Formats: sequence, structure tokens, C-alpha cells
Amino acid sequence: MRNRSLITWGIILAILIGSGVLTILLPALLGGEGATPLPSTPSSVTIPLPVPIGGRSELTLLSWQAMLALALLVPALVIGAGLTLALVYIILSRLVARNAADPERQQNATALQKRQDERIKQMRQTRPTSRAPESTWRRWRVITTGAIILMFVAFATFLIASLLFPDRQIVRQDNIVNIVSLAVLAALLIALVIMIFALRADRLAAIDQTESLAIPWDMIAVVVTGLLVVGLGIGVIAILNAPQ
Repeated sequence: MRNRSLITWGIILAILIGSGVLTILLPALLGGEGATPLPSTPSSVTIPLPVPIGGRSELTLLSWQAMLALALLVPALVIGAGLTLALVYIILSRLVARNAADPERQQNATALQKRQDERIKQMRQTRPTSRAPESTWRRWRVITTGAIILMFVAFATFLIASLLFPDRQIVRQDNIVNIVSLAVLAALLIALVIMIFALRADRLAAIDQTESLAIPWDMIAVVVTGLLVVGLGIGVIAILNAPQ
């Protein structure tokens, strides 16, 4: 199973990298000619050094050199951070497993659990529970979810209306109207009407039951890997098309 997973990842990486390289080299393979580059002056990037090195307080690189350095630095930092986290996780997991297998700790944990069970049993006999009925929880679930949805609708509408109307006001029949506030109120009313007919406790309970599903790490890893390869491909294209 593990070998099959490695083969799958190898195929995905080969497809991503191969498609990027093919995109760059396809015009030359088909005998086409690249577009004539516009005349331009090579740009440079000046990076101040925190500590003078060799009597120099800053480092000047061409743009393609800086892009190449970033293309090498970002994967190195990602891999280094991943290895560090993996090492910390392995050390902590071994410590936890060693402590869990300790016989003395198991005896202490069993005795502590027994005392806690006896204490809870005595408290239940002397103190009646005051747990709210299920109907109360269902009602508050709908109320809190509706309040959260209204908050996000108000924020999103406010941002969009502010972008469309930077002055936030318009003149309508010699009257100044705050169009942003009206848009927010209209969006809130529409969202409220929709939630009155669509937001039900049963639907929220069904959504809560799906929260125990496994996180799709494979899909997340594929997306992140694809973005990384696309970024490296853009860097390679920028280096190949850099003005001479």
C-alpha cells in the first residue's frame, strides 16, 4: 500500500514538472519562433546586509538572479521547516509512548480515574443535574449560526459596496443617500429571509455529523505541490526570458 502511494505521488510530480517543462520548450520543439522581446534595461535588486561582509553593506543582484535565489530559498525553507516539525513530532511521540507504557504511571492513572469516578458518583447523588433540554440547544444552534452568517454577509457587503462607491454616498433627487448602509441593510434583509425558510436545526445537526470525517490530506498536498511547481515554472520562464 505504501509503495502504491509513493508511485502515485511520483506520477503526479512527473506530470506537473513535465507539463511545466513542456510548456516552456513546446514552441521550440514545433519549430516556432519566440516573440521578439521588447528593448529593456536589465533591472537589479539591492539587498542591504544586516552585517557588513567583505567591507560591503549591501548586495546587488540582477532580477533573474534574485528570482533564482527565491526559487531555491523557498523550497529549502519549506523542507527545513517540515523536517524540523517531523523531528519534534517523532521525539514527542516517543516520549508519550514511553510514559504511557510505564507501569507505575498506569497504576497512578487507574487510581486517579477511580477516585474521580467515585467523586462524580457522590456529586450526582447529592446534586441534581441541570442540563438544558435538547430543544433549547437546537434553538440556540440556529440562533448562533444565523448571527454568524449575518455578520459575514454584512462584512462582505460593506467591503464590496465600499469598493464600488468609494465616497459611500450618492445624490438622489437632491438628497444625499448613504448607499453603503442601504446595501448592507438590503443584504441583511435578504439573508434573513433566506435563513427563515432554509435554516433548520435538523440540517445543522446533519452538518455537525460530517465534522468527524477525515481531513483530505492527499488533496491538500496535491494542491500545495501544484502551486509550488507552478511557482517554480514561472521562475524558470522569467529566467529564460530575462533580457540579455
